[in-house]
Amino acid sequence: MGDAELVEAVLFSKGEPMRVADIVQASGLEEPAVRKALRKLTRSYKTRTTALEVVKIGSKYSMQLRSEYAEETEPVAKKELDHEVLKTAALIAYYQPMRKRQLIDLLGETKAKEHVKQLLAKKLIYENRTNRGFILETTPKFFEFFGLEMTKKEELKQMLAEKAGL
Repeated sequence: MGDAELVEAVLFSKGEPMRVADIVQASGLEEPAVRKALRKLTRSYKTRTTALEVVKIGSKYSMQLRSEYAEETEPVAKKELDHEVLKTAALIAYYQPMRKRQLIDLLGETKAKEHVKQLLAKKLIYENRTNRGFILETTPKFFEFFGLEMTKKEELKQMLAEKAGL
């Protein structure tokens, strides 16, 4: 087994984004070998006809399903968040920093509070107290959870606007 295949196996087995240091520890390879393997895998998956890809998300690497296959596999995919909670996450991501009161006005108090509770539990958003109420913002884990290669909130807002046709 080559270095790239070992790193690929580690990423597949972990099933979530990993730092290079974590891959080094899991594989027993030296850091330069892991970095070389990651570059090779990233390039290789870009040229393959496959439903999977290896991407860098912030400072971590992930093996994930390509976004164009997400809709087709939705009926069989494990649901970590309800569709309505996903919509709430998108609202928060787009309007961040978003006042919790604004979210309550849009969704109603019960729904907004329940959705915020679920998103906080998954560590996808922050809830910061200010002198004007609570402010909601996405966390770095938000980008990892949704498999986004971007790491800046402005890029996220732009992508959401484009997807919504705004």
